[in-house]
Amino acid sequence: MLIDSHCHLDWKSFNKDIDDVIQRAKENGLIAIITSSFFENFEKTLNYAEKFKNYVFISLGLHPPQVNINSVKRTIKLIQENANKIKAIGEVGLDYYWIKDPKKRDGQKKAFVEFINLSIELELPIVIHARNAHSDAINILENNSASKVLMHCFSGKVIEVKRVIKNGWYISVPTSVTNRGVHQNIAKVCPLEYMLLETDSPFLSPFKKSRNEPMNVKYSAEKIAEIKKVTVEEISEITTKNAIKFYNLDL
Repeated sequence: MLIDSHCHLDWKSFNKDIDDVIQRAKENGLIAIITSSFFENFEKTLNYAEKFKNYVFISLGLHPPQVNINSVKRTIKLIQENANKIKAIGEVGLDYYWIKDPKKRDGQKKAFVEFINLSIELELPIVIHARNAHSDAINILENNSASKVLMHCFSGKVIEVKRVIKNGWYISVPTSVTNRGVHQNIAKVCPLEYMLLETDSPFLSPFKKSRNEPMNVKYSAEKIAEIKKVTVEEISEITTKNAIKFYNLDL
């Protein structure tokens, strides 16, 4: 029993075989998938959630490099209009890898605060993208009283992992844990009680030059079990319970 806590089923590379992707996920033990959507593809995501009812669930956010006045306004409006159809706000946050301009980074920070406030207002959990911006993201979350937080694909330092855990937030470990030392280190230091599994598919495949997909979350479970020297069943049971709790899934 596994859950892919973060992927992007609305990505065009899934257009031709989405039924097969879902079937393979089911055959490989997944009991739910949370797909992260943005404004442009939200209608497609809604259709998937309806087609694969009680199996595919939605989080809705704004990729930080796309932040501007208009994109923030329309995303907030879309979240407000569809609050009863989504399980979380996100991914939202900061991206210093793609965005170097200080003014644009400031714009990201202001938008981030708006999304945190919206998550509190709507009582929805929030999923964080914090690429090369872990410390700033944690500071903003703390300063704005965020409580139900998932640090998606987290790759911060050990001291930042400890801050996340101290705040009672969760960290999702991606399938790239199979081949990237930074995520292996996160898996090593993050307690299972605060861990979720994700693929971030179609990205971060455990296999070179291939599309990632939700079924591959099983490889994360296997690698983390090896790292933590516990059974795959224990990894699956605890991370699945955490995902159900975080996203308030009625399974």
